[in-house]
Order: sequence, then structure tokens, then C-alpha cells
Amino acid sequence: MPSLLSNQPVTDAERRANDKHRHAIVALALLVIGVYVYCFTLVSAPVDLLPAQLAERADLSLEHVLDSDGNIDSTISILMAQEFGSNDDERLVFFGILALAFLSSYYLPLAWKQPALVAWTTLGIATLYGVPAMAGLLAAHLCVFLVLHPGRRPGVAALVGALAVVVMPSYPEGPLATWLLLIGLSVACALVYVYALVPLLARPRVARVLQFATVHAAVVFIGVSLALEAFTGDALDLSLAALLFFWQWARLAMYHVDHADGQVPADITPVGYLSVFVSPGVIPNWSWGVTIGQGYAYLQGKFLCEDKNRIVLAGIRLMLIALLYLVLWRWVHALLVSAAQSGGIEVFGGYTRRMVRAFSRGVDVGTVSVLATTLLDLVRFMMFLAGVMHFKVAIWRLCGYHVDPYYDKPWLATNLMAFWTRFAFHYREFLVRVFYYPVFFRAFRRHRTLRIVAASMAAAALGNFIWHVTERSFFREPDFDALLYVFGTWPYFVLLGAGIAVSQVFLLQRRRTRKPWTRDRWFVVDVVAAYVTMQYFALIHIFARPSGDATVADMTWLFLRAFGIEGGGR
Repeated sequence: MPSLLSNQPVTDAERRANDKHRHAIVALALLVIGVYVYCFTLVSAPVDLLPAQLAERADLSLEHVLDSDGNIDSTISILMAQEFGSNDDERLVFFGILALAFLSSYYLPLAWKQPALVAWTTLGIATLYGVPAMAGLLAAHLCVFLVLHPGRRPGVAALVGALAVVVMPSYPEGPLATWLLLIGLSVACALVYVYALVPLLARPRVARVLQFATVHAAVVFIGVSLALEAFTGDALDLSLAALLFFWQWARLAMYHVDHADGQVPADITPVGYLSVFVSPGVIPNWSWGVTIGQGYAYLQGKFLCEDKNRIVLAGIRLMLIALLYLVLWRWVHALLVSAAQSGGIEVFGGYTRRMVRAFSRGVDVGTVSVLATTLLDLVRFMMFLAGVMHFKVAIWRLCGYHVDPYYDKPWLATNLMAFWTRFAFHYREFLVRVFYYPVFFRAFRRHRTLRIVAASMAAAALGNFIWHVTERSFFREPDFDALLYVFGTWPYFVLLGAGIAVSQVFLLQRRRTRKPWTRDRWFVVDVVAAYVTMQYFALIHIFARPSGDATVADMTWLFLRAFGIEGGGR
């Protein structure tokens, strides 16, 4: 797969040449969106055509496929929606927004396509998550825009003040007082920005500190909250707007890298900035695949970079592939678990965490059980992740962005480095650009092996660990328990980083003379290498799934059981 740095800039003239309409493609895209509406909402309930009702008439058993209310169970979720009581209704609203955003990005003139996507996404967030959440998210991003791109922009600063009033939990009594607050805060923000912040940003050292703190506000927030808890016993609360913004930390970091590399135009507009972060793909499962479509340079290089009908068709194909995963993943996992149990293998329901809990309580777990359970859990994780990730990438493609797959047949990887790229491409690129490159270009310049090992550990171990700290903290409030939980999984990050480093060093020392999966006498070696790669990645998740009273020692002994080494247990 290509690197995010390999994209060539696309001119507006090339985009206009690629902007040719084919109404049959539009009809096909809308049909596929309609299939999603039928499968994952209750739109067919009034006419008694829900999937469960059709299955009953056809005498089909769809265990592990159907939801309790008669449609197909799905991991597509509108997380923490404020205005609706049912995820089915929320998904229906989202699919409607998606259809309108697709039509706008397809038919509108080039200059209006990206602004339309921002507008439809803003409407979708306001409808599903509430106006305060939408206002808070936009205000936060506009603050970042003003700090990264300082200039005489009093109107944008005033808009931040107006949005801040919308976010307020309560207003002064009476419309006159509200309007006075709105005008007063808007004017105050404009004056403070123009006459206080802009002069500070004109100083290079101060600007670097302010920009770094603004971009990495999520990490700063966690540090401040932990310090506050240490001294007062109370942690800071997170609003939904803050959650939506903080979960885009990785994408902000990538944008900051592009900005530092001079890849972001100096005259970028607020809408041009927002188009990187406010798009239909961020509405569903906003805490999943948060690195998809990251960075300004990458997205601009992917927007209408070829015939838009080919891009949309690729999105439709991904939507259909995602549909298979979304519908069948629970059924396939249950089938595999049943087959293993029928063969006399204890697999603990196919969940590594259950196995860790059982082992810590004294249950004897054999080598085959460790191998089978961890592998089945990885298969489960890969299938449910694939459905949502393919779906989110497909949304970008429907909107005209030829975004690379997040997830690309990881079972074909014959080493851990290739597996990590195929399994989580955009997340891997975030770790590479934000953590790997800074170390690689500075440390151990005369020692290639040490250089690679240090950079790999910085990305896959340290960077990956920092991301998981933020991930754990945002959903469970930043506190010491969340931090201790992630610290307890440290062997996973070390083993992952070490495995990737060893893979890179080995590949550099022994350059390949054949392409993997070539049908020759070495084909069986590819099969074994692919299995060993997946099994290793599955096994190290023993340390990423702590449960109950399991200690690092317990998890270590359970990990060693996979290699036939007895010991531990209670």
C-alpha cells in the first residue's frame, strides 16, 4: 500500500476534468444506501417487511444476525446521541444526511462540493448530537485554525465567541440580555484575538508553544485532569463537544505535521480547514477509525484525483463488502467457536479476556486452548472492525475522496510490519509520521539497526501507548484508574514494537527475491508465515485484555503456555 507521503497534488483543472456525471452510478449508490436503510433501521416496520419477518416467512434461522427489534444487528452506531432514543432512528437520520451529502458532492460545482460536505455534516451533528455539541466542535476547531493560521481574521474570532454562547448551559433571562451577551462575547473574542493573540503568534518561539498546546489539547487536558485529581480528588468532566473534538487528536496531529512541512496553503480558508475534520464519515462511530482521512495534504491529494465515478464505484464496492462483515461477523465467530468446542478444544467463547480471567482464578489452560482462543478472538476483532472501517472509508469515497482502505486483507501479511500496515493503515501512518519519523531522522544516524529499533519502539510502543491512554481516558473520564489500566497492558506495546522492529531489520538484511503468495515451491512457507504472524499478534493481546484479578505475571505465564511452558496459575 502507498504511504500518505506518496500522494501527488491535484490541480483544480484536473478535478474539473474528473467531474463528469453518470446518473446510473448515482442511482446505484442511492440503492446501496437504501439497502443499508432497510437492513439497519425500522423503516420497513409499518409494512411488516422487517428482516426478521421475512426470515420467519422463509423459515430461516438467523441467530447471531438479527437484533431484538427485528432488523439486522449492527456495529454502526450513533454514539451518545442527544435527541433520539433509538439507534435505529438515529441511523435513519444519518443515512438521509449521507444521501444528501453524496448528491451535493456529486452534482454541485467544484467550488461548492467541500463546503456542502461541511454544511451537511454540521447539520447532521446538530440533529443527532445536539446544537451545543455541534457549536462546541466548530468553536474548538476554529480556535485551532486561528492559532495555526494567524492573521487579521476578526470575523472568525467573533464567530468563536458566538458559538461559545450557544455552548453555554444557561442563558440570561430575556432575549435582549441574550443578544447583548452574544454581541459582547463576539466583539471581545475578536478584540482579544487581533490585539493580544496575533502579536504573540508573531513571535516564533511563543507561536510554536501555543500551536503545540492547541493541537495537543487532548493530551494536555488529560495531564491537567490527572494533576487536579491528585490534589483535589476531583477530575474534570468532558462535554460531548469536547469528546468529539478530542477524539480527532490524531488527525489534528497529522494536520500539524503538514502545516510544519509547509504543505498547508498560507491562505487556507476556515471552510478549507474544516473540510479536513467535519465530513460525513465522522458522524457514525466517531470514536472508531479516527485516523481515516487524516491530514490536509493527503485529503487534498485524494479529492477527485481520478474519474469521480470510479471513486464512487470503489466506495459502493466497499459498502457491499462492509455489509457482509456487518451482517455475518457474529454468526461466523459463533460458528468457529462451536466448531472448536466440537473438536474438544476449550476456547472460552472465543474471548481472550474470558480466558485470562479463568486462568487467574486457577483454571488450567492448555497450549492448544491458548492458541485457539487468542486466534478466534483476533478473528472476531478483525471481522467487526472490518465492517465499520470499510463503511467509513466508503463514505469518504462516495464524497469524492479516493481514500485508501484502512483495512486490506491482513491475513495475507507474511510478517508483522506488513500485517500492521494491512490491519490499520491510517493509524499506522499516524504513528509513523508523528512518532517514527522524528526519531528515525534524529537518533542513531550511524547505526541503521539501532535507528530502526528506536524508531519502531517510539511509534508502535510509545506512540501507540499514548494513543491508548487518551482513548481509555476519554470514555472513562481521565483518572488514575484509567491510566493504571493502560499501564497494566505495557507488555503488549513492548512486544508489538519489538516484533515490528525485528520484522523491519530482518527484511532489510534479507531482501526478497520473490513476491509473497507466488504459486511456487515456497507457497507453503507463505502460509506458515501468515499463520505465525497472525498468531503472534493474537497472543500478545493476552496482555491487552486484562481481566479481574489477573496480574502481569499471570498473563505472562498464560502467554508462555502457548509455547508449551508450564507454570503460574492459582
